[in-house]
Amino acid sequence: MGVTMSKKSKKEYLEKMRIRYSGRSGKKGKTALIDEFCEVTGHDRKYGVKLLTRNRGVEGNGGAKGRPKTYGAGEVTVLKEIWFLAEQPCGKRLLPVLPMWLKSYKKRNGKLGYGVEKKLKEISPAQIDRLLGPTKTQNPNRRIRTPKSNQALKAVTPIRAESWDVHEPGWIEADTVAHCGGSMDGSFIWSLSMTDIYSGWTEIRSVWNRGQHGVCERFRQIEEKLPFQIKGVDTDNGGEFLNWHFHSYFKERLESVELTRSRPYHKNDQAHIEQKNYTHVRQLLGYDRLDKEELVEVINELLVKWSLWRNLYCSTMKQIEKRREGSRQIRKHEKHPKPPCERLIEHWEPKGQKSKVKALRELYKASDPIEMKEEIEKGLRKINKLVNQIPGKKGEDGARAVGIGNPLRYAPGNSNPNSRETKQKKPKTKRASVSSNWSQPAAA
Repeated sequence: MGVTMSKKSKKEYLEKMRIRYSGRSGKKGKTALIDEFCEVTGHDRKYGVKLLTRNRGVEGNGGAKGRPKTYGAGEVTVLKEIWFLAEQPCGKRLLPVLPMWLKSYKKRNGKLGYGVEKKLKEISPAQIDRLLGPTKTQNPNRRIRTPKSNQALKAVTPIRAESWDVHEPGWIEADTVAHCGGSMDGSFIWSLSMTDIYSGWTEIRSVWNRGQHGVCERFRQIEEKLPFQIKGVDTDNGGEFLNWHFHSYFKERLESVELTRSRPYHKNDQAHIEQKNYTHVRQLLGYDRLDKEELVEVINELLVKWSLWRNLYCSTMKQIEKRREGSRQIRKHEKHPKPPCERLIEHWEPKGQKSKVKALRELYKASDPIEMKEEIEKGLRKINKLVNQIPGKKGEDGARAVGIGNPLRYAPGNSNPNSRETKQKKPKTKRASVSSNWSQPAAA
């Protein structure tokens, strides 16, 4: 009968059954009434119970379907603007820093609409992801193979392949990112990146040609401004790290720094810095070729601001446990993600290191997330302008080298040039055969 009943008939029948159901008492009587209703209408039992017990209409007749929306256009608009300014983090990472961003947002745009701020303070990470789902985009990643390292130092530099188990800042992973545009020929700019395992504090600097002296000098500049002492450095097997210049810099000091390296062709040994290479380098500078030496210092100034902004106002998710159950790898992360700066404060405050805590809190007072983000965007536009003004070089293939693309780094036009979507298809032809510097407290 449920198949032959029209929607109008189902609606009329539902109104009658609701009256009968509300007048029934006792589980046995209500159960019999539900059985009768489901048999007549053909509805599933769970759905039938909802129709009889709640103010829901029959599907297709204009009745209410589900609970009303909690978040309207006002909340979505504010959340979307903050999400773009915060470099598009996931809901779990955006929620801990959302109050700081709302404070800056109100200072710039005035009071929010009625109830908007209250709803955003009560929102959950999953709801943030659902509201921002339609606007999210993905930027394809790619891997670049770098030149081989100095083989002589591999004998004196031990391999570190186990998981990090540190309970204090100072143990870092370091790597370099090539801005070569897909070709390793010639000279171009590299990014030197390092991240602290305990806190997630990350610093990026630019260097020309990945030379031994240049990389070591940038590392020295980073170390002078870090809020903690370096205790250990884990790198890959690149020649910019496995050289005697770099080795002597860390070993010939009163308290030598432990130097380790990853296994060749095992990028997961450096999973922390490999992740930061995308979120902190590629999302800012993209995949284009940067082969103009005049841009090194300009980009370096931008990276100093960019690193500070991410350390203060972008939360990170820290893994606290990893275990294997059969074929499954179980990973557990902290429930409340925090910015690296906040994680350092929570580490030093119980230990009574008031000077370090005070210096970090002063950074919050002296900065504003939206103002810092605007300075970063201005820096990107300045670099784009310089790219167009500086005469371009030509490679062996005669193609003009390109610089940073669109300052809107998430635009489709600034995606990976070597990805499948951006490669142009060649016409098929028949062939006879197929051939095979920021002011920060110095380290204590």
